[in-house]
Amino acid sequence: MIRSLKNKKKIETIFEKGFTIKEKGLLLKAYNFKDGEIKFGVSVSKKLFPSAVKRNLIKRRLREQIKSSGLLDCFSRGFSFFVVYGAKAVLSSKEIKSGLKGLIKKI
Repeated sequence: MIRSLKNKKKIETIFEKGFTIKEKGLLLKAYNFKDGEIKFGVSVSKKLFPSAVKRNLIKRRLREQIKSSGLLDCFSRGFSFFVVYGAKAVLSSKEIKSGLKGLIKKI
């Protein structure tokens, strides 16, 4: 079952001990917790996008593209990952999807 990553300790562990992959303004950090669940989270910098409307738009696009692009199928049970949006412009859904496909190739 795929759920949102909400646990603060798990998020800290991902950023401290997890592996990192970068592609087209996207940063993926992942860690294997060996707990049988696949969880993911997304983040958009408030510094890059002060407007909450734009941040939420980007987060909605990221979540939808993660679910539809097949990124979740690349990870086995127990992995949790976090996608950080780092592009300076608001990317379209197609551009985000191509960035996620690039991440998939690097995994």
